Amino acid sequence: MVPQISEFSYGFALTNEIAAWAPLKIAPIFPSLIEEGKRGGGYDVKLDMPGVPLYLQFKRGHRMTRRTAMEIKQYKQRLNVPFHRFYITDSGTSDQHTMLLALDDGKSDVFYAAPRFDRIAEINDAWTAKEVAERSIFVRPKSIGELDDEMHHVAYDAYRTFLCSEPKQIKAISAAQLVRRLQDRLQKDPRPLRDTVSAFLINADEAAKRAETRIRQRRAQKAGTIGLPQAVDLFEGPPSSALPPSPRVPAREAEQLSEPSRELRELADRAYKTFDVQMVIVQPAS
Repeated sequence: MVPQISEFSYGFALTNEIAAWAPLKIAPIFPSLIEEGKRGGGYDVKLDMPGVPLYLQFKRGHRMTRRTAMEIKQYKQRLNVPFHRFYITDSGTSDQHTMLLALDDGKSDVFYAAPRFDRIAEINDAWTAKEVAERSIFVRPKSIGELDDEMHHVAYDAYRTFLCSEPKQIKAISAAQLVRRLQDRLQKDPRPLRDTVSAFLINADEAAKRAETRIRQRRAQKAGTIGLPQAVDLFEGPPSSALPPSPRVPAREAEQLSEPSRELRELADRAYKTFDVQMVIVQPAS
């Protein structure tokens, strides 16, 4: 069943809701909104407090209503109907999953986020009840692993999550589990964000270069060639693995930035343009 809601609508609803999570202070970061001292709007991040980035790739849930669905009839998986699927673009047409897999290296929190609803009335109800996140699942790219050029999707109900086409059960976490994960990470590193943002930026740059190398290796193997072409920096020009263009938030020139704020802007830029994810900065509530 074709979803009535778009990834943009779901992502907007989820981002706005998690920004109000009581145990945490969460600020969506767009490169064009980072200005010193919140002049002209600015951004709601405290550089003198601990903070960690959270990267989210939003997916739509496609509802399956019959027990003749392949997950049940062909793959014999224990899923309750109705259940949902979200599709992972195969590497034959996009390298998005490879990019996210490189970013999900244990140093960053990276998740596919998908709803257990797909109707307009359902997202409106979840929004009113402030349960958009509660009615979502969060799946690490690392839980999915490396994929071949075939089509793949994740099937899930309220209890179980499976990767298909060669079915295997994978781990998904709830919104409550994500909150606890983020709280634990903040407690383990109490340094202020101004002292850690440079490491986050370096990690993102290194992840992008690892992904580009892996993409080139896979393409060389597929073509049956020997040796690899010289690596190309993803940030020096449009790479061969560039994702399909998506609508962008209009940018404006930032005012003069402090070094931590400049690095935060660069990190947001990497997330948005290179990995095609929404980055939010997570900090303690007080």
